[in-house]
Amino acid sequence: MKKSLLLIVFSGVITMLSAQQPSIIERVLENSAKDKVSTMQELIGFDDQKAEHLMLIETEFLLNVNKVEHCFLCNKRKRIEKLKNKRDEALQAVLLRDEYLKYQSVDNELLNKNNRLWLGIE
Repeated sequence: MKKSLLLIVFSGVITMLSAQQPSIIERVLENSAKDKVSTMQELIGFDDQKAEHLMLIETEFLLNVNKVEHCFLCNKRKRIEKLKNKRDEALQAVLLRDEYLKYQSVDNELLNKNNRLWLGIE
């Protein structure tokens, strides 16, 4: 009786600890968002506070897109479009207009990252 109770408690503790750790996919998406924002920060030149906020926005966006991709009965295209619109609104709230335009241009590959003249980098 004591052994089975101990086994149940031990397995419950292990389950709780494993549930608290972020999954591999979450860590990869967080690292991807961090790399993207740091690259954008180097190109555009916004401050660290904005970069931290943008990292949260990008991480949330990537995690939500990942959830939508694994949804079986969802209209994926429509939900991803809503997520993109939500992300764009959040980006506009954080960045200045000029920074937002540069961010969107580089993100959507409308502008080459090596075009230092347009980005305002000498």
